[in-house]
Amino acid sequence: MRRSGVAKFPNSVQLFKFCHKVLMDQKGTKVHDQEVGGMLNFNPSDCSHWKRGEKNVKSVFALAKLAETLNVEVSLIHDLAGGQSTLEEAFFEYKESQNFKKILAKAAEAASDEVARVRKNASNFAQDLLKKAEYTTPPLYIPEIMRFFPFVTTQPIDMIDKLSRILRKRPGQYAIHFCKKELKPQTRMSVIMDLARILFEAERSKFPELGPVNHDLLPFEELVFTAAILVPKGLLANELKTIDPKKNIFHELSNIFWAPKSLIGFQLQDFIASGEKVTVKDTTLPNTSSVATESNLST
Repeated sequence: MRRSGVAKFPNSVQLFKFCHKVLMDQKGTKVHDQEVGGMLNFNPSDCSHWKRGEKNVKSVFALAKLAETLNVEVSLIHDLAGGQSTLEEAFFEYKESQNFKKILAKAAEAASDEVARVRKNASNFAQDLLKKAEYTTPPLYIPEIMRFFPFVTTQPIDMIDKLSRILRKRPGQYAIHFCKKELKPQTRMSVIMDLARILFEAERSKFPELGPVNHDLLPFEELVFTAAILVPKGLLANELKTIDPKKNIFHELSNIFWAPKSLIGFQLQDFIASGEKVTVKDTTLPNTSSVATESNLST
């Protein structure tokens, strides 16, 4: 007999909570449970069973319908329903995907030469760090990079509302607290993004190679750095040459680099948009459009 209080289908509970949370974020108002159930045409009884984990929502049609209604990646819904992602991780991916769109839209409004300058400086800064760390095979382990910044420490703690946060201990000294659980791709990204905020905003004067700050492009600059640290373009191109195009490329790359699919998507888009030359197994590629075509990747 199932113990009282233990959901029969815990992943469905997480999926319900995620849908409820996203709807509240999109509408900006309180959302009733039946509004969540209504996305699948559930009656109040079915909706209640779903919420309590007594009804398993896992059909591909139901998951596709939820993704379409919420306007989120269907892989995000599948990961939740399959237990590969927690509520906090999935919501982080959702929010960051929304944030990426805003950042890219802002960058599109800026002068192309200024965007190129910011991208180049942030990328070179990250590449220099990876070179000093002698990083050649993914995934990157965060301590390999953090050791170059003795004024920043990391500490796992019990957290509920965020995956990581910055604590200013004293002038010029910081601590990044992160969620004390199994380290997932989303938490790793959150930690590196916090490091980027410290380096590019609070302590920028220590790194003249970054050049003058452009406040309109600061979020883009920090995102480029985060992606360049966790998903370096050279290694990304190497992996694209070997991945079976019949497989889910974003899923495969996420596992290889231990990075969120949203960040993989950003790096692939920026890879193509920048038109950068990269070296792939001793072969120079003029840009990544050929890699994208070779992998049947639509961007």
